[in-house]
Amino acid sequence: MKKKKRLFYDIETSFCEGHFWRPGFNQTILPHQIINYAQIMTVSYKWEGEDEIHHLDWGLNKQCDKQLVKKFIKVLDKADEIVAHNGDRFDVKWIRTRALYHGVEMRDTYTMIDTLKLCKKYLNLPSNKLAEVAKYFGCTLKIDAGGINTWMEIIFNKSQKALDHMHYYCDGDVKTLEEVFQKLRPYTRNKSNYAVLKGGHKFSCPECGSNNVVVNKTYTTAAGTIQHFMKCKEHDCRQPFKINNKTYMDLLQHRMLKG
Repeated sequence: MKKKKRLFYDIETSFCEGHFWRPGFNQTILPHQIINYAQIMTVSYKWEGEDEIHHLDWGLNKQCDKQLVKKFIKVLDKADEIVAHNGDRFDVKWIRTRALYHGVEMRDTYTMIDTLKLCKKYLNLPSNKLAEVAKYFGCTLKIDAGGINTWMEIIFNKSQKALDHMHYYCDGDVKTLEEVFQKLRPYTRNKSNYAVLKGGHKFSCPECGSNNVVVNKTYTTAAGTIQHFMKCKEHDCRQPFKINNKTYMDLLQHRMLKG
C-alpha cells in the first residue's frame, strides 16, 4: 500500500515595525503603534520518506509573502497529515491569517500532528522547546539562527547571505522536527485511518495498512463498551491504535476466512 503523505514543515516570520518613545524592559507597545505588520519570510518543508528539504521565501527585494502563501497552501493540500512543533497555535494560524490578508483561499482545517502537544501530554521534560527536546533525546540539534541580526540584515539590508542562512536554519528545524516526531511515534495516535482511506479495513494498521496487528490491551469503559489497544507488528511501523469490539470481531472473522 502506498504510504501516507506526511508533511513536516517550519515557518519563520519577520518582526513588526512601529513607533515608540523609548526602550524599556516592561514597556507596552500598542497595536496602533505598528506601521508594518509581520509577514512569513520563509517556509521549509519535506515529505516523510524523502531526503530533499524544499523551501520558499517572500522575495528578497519584494518582501511580500503572498506568493509564498499561495504556493505553500498547494503543498499543504497534498498532505494527508501535517506535522509542526507548536503548529496548532502558531504556524497554521500564521498561514491562515496571511492567506486571509491576501485574499488567498485556504481550507479551514487540516489533519495536524503537533509535537509540542505530544511532549506536554506524555512527557515531563525540562523544556518543551524543539531545541531542548532534540538535545534531550540526542536528535540533530537545531542550527543557530544568528539572532536578531539575521532578521535585520534580511529586512533592512536585503542581504542574500542572511536569507540563505535563514533557509539553512529553517531547513535544519525541519530535519530536527522529523527526528523528534519519530522519537514520539509510540505516543502518536493516528489522526486519520490511511488503511480505510485506501480501501482497506478498519482493523488494519491505520499507518501502513498492514493486517499484521496484535492486541496490546483490552479494557471496558464505564459504559460497558469493550475497546482494544492494538499494535502494528511491521518492524518499520509499530503504530499503536485503538478499535472497538465489533471491529475486532471483524478482524477475527477475516483471519478465519483467510485460514
